[in-house]
Amino acid sequence: MKGIILAEKTYEEVEKIINEDSIIVLPIGGALKEHGPHLPCGCDYYIVQELAKRLVEKADIVLLPTLEQGYYPAFIDWPGSVSINPRLFMDIIADIIRPFAKRGVKKFMLLDIGVSTQPPLRLLSSELHNELGIYLAVTDFDEIWGSMEEEICEQEKGGHGDEVETSLLLSICPELVKMDKAVEDYSIPFPGTVVNGRRMVRIGSKMRTKNGIHGNPTFATKEKGDLILEKSVDILVNFINQFKGV
Repeated sequence: MKGIILAEKTYEEVEKIINEDSIIVLPIGGALKEHGPHLPCGCDYYIVQELAKRLVEKADIVLLPTLEQGYYPAFIDWPGSVSINPRLFMDIIADIIRPFAKRGVKKFMLLDIGVSTQPPLRLLSSELHNELGIYLAVTDFDEIWGSMEEEICEQEKGGHGDEVETSLLLSICPELVKMDKAVEDYSIPFPGTVVNGRRMVRIGSKMRTKNGIHGNPTFATKEKGDLILEKSVDILVNFINQFKGV
């Protein structure tokens, strides 16, 4: 069943659309965050926009406009990167959600592909459940993409401006990708924080690689991006179908 793009509706139409059975989806994609010398600063934004576009075509959701800024502290020293205060980030999202909750909506999903955004969004999910009695789902693309990397990807490891994100951009907007500038680069964890492949201790830090990426984008292809998009949307649609029954 196809969903609804709320920005295209009048307020009279919205009044008939929004109810306790609605699932409202808010995409979050940083439009200004460095992704290495080969990808545009709007990488996350383009990916989230494409995911949202495909999701509303396949799932019974109410889609909100994409939130273009978020909490991305690791990149603030790089040209073209923006990060907003985590509490402000949470408050903005809460203020977007509250008017719908007042009209009886109980289920929301944040379509987020960030990493540093995860802690504040998970905290917000708990806070708004306690305040409003709503359910706020937060997507975790570390896990979503991680679940398919072994099957699709060739890089040793990744996470930023890597084979996954570069493949996705080659699928979505190849004209913005500069593959001739793609290089392999990896961030090195602090000694003792990773044991037997598992991160035991976390230390906040900025992007510390020479090229502002973590991974190997030279392995990226459009075909890999097509497959990652398809599998990602399938996972989200499956969740939404089950979320409706909660």
